[in-house]
Amino acid sequence: MKKNLRILVVSAVIMLGATSAQAQFGNLVNKVKMAKQTAEDVKKKVDGDIEFTKGGNVMGFYRTRTGEFIFDKTHPDGERKGKKVIFKVQKNGDVMYDDGRKVGEVLSDGTVNFHGEQGYLKVLGDGSVMMDGEKVAMINDNGQVYIYDVLIGTAKGLDKQYAALLYLGIYHNKESLAKTKLELAEVKKQREAEAKRQQEQAAQRRAQAAKNPTKSSGNQNNTQQKVREYSIEKGSARGFVDANGVVYNWAHTKVGQLPKGNGDITDGTGHRIGSVWSGDIKDSSGNLLCSVSSGGSIAVKGSNATVAEVKANGRIDMSKDSKTLGYCNCNNHVWTAAIIFCNLFKF
Repeated sequence: MKKNLRILVVSAVIMLGATSAQAQFGNLVNKVKMAKQTAEDVKKKVDGDIEFTKGGNVMGFYRTRTGEFIFDKTHPDGERKGKKVIFKVQKNGDVMYDDGRKVGEVLSDGTVNFHGEQGYLKVLGDGSVMMDGEKVAMINDNGQVYIYDVLIGTAKGLDKQYAALLYLGIYHNKESLAKTKLELAEVKKQREAEAKRQQEQAAQRRAQAAKNPTKSSGNQNNTQQKVREYSIEKGSARGFVDANGVVYNWAHTKVGQLPKGNGDITDGTGHRIGSVWSGDIKDSSGNLLCSVSSGGSIAVKGSNATVAEVKANGRIDMSKDSKTLGYCNCNNHVWTAAIIFCNLFKF
């Protein structure tokens, strides 16, 4: 009996020792990870790294210490296959590609020469970017870059002239900018046509109401009031959501239904595509897409940190880079998040 008890005691000590060792090892691994992350953060600060985004995604960073644009993109072939694409702005303003070629210049008067063209761009003091006498872009003090009034990227802390070089030189040329201008003009044309159509419909409704004044029988009102609608804007897409939660596309075709409070989210044919419960928005399988607080803060699964926020005017901005995802001023943070952030209706 004593022998068996001794064996049990020894076994328990061994197991407890193993558990303690595992815990210590786990703590050690976590400390190593934290130390590595801290060291990387310190190195980034020392190097003066400035992340730049495009379309809401981080594409690389500008290293202030060396004057290099270091892209996440790598060379697909050649001698530098697998290595990151790099453009370097030297102290004299020469812009060098990573194969040793000079590809442009950044001059002290705001001029950017690129694509073999002298005077390719001119950056003014207020952040306006001119090309051939036309304003093609605007770079604000928060590093947000707008091309033809559309936000395309952010590089907070980057010199505006360098931002112009990046977004309108490295990412664009005159041909692609001209194409972008035409596409945006078409979007504007469609938007104006839709606004005109709505105005005409409103005028027709007013005229009809004037011809047929409200008739009442007892306490019953036979005139149905128009439900208020709120506009939806996301990129080039447009639509509406009314006060009852009915979602329409730009042609005013029903594409979905949102619940007033908790309930199912359905598509235009009535099929369930998600749900809302106490600020949690889920897909049709019950997977959490995001959680929306009463103040408009948006968080995602696995993190309590705010990843985006619904502003007072119905605009949703990403927290990391202040990128604007879209607008829906329907005075309902959950509806706005479902439409713009979760994109349940494919705008």
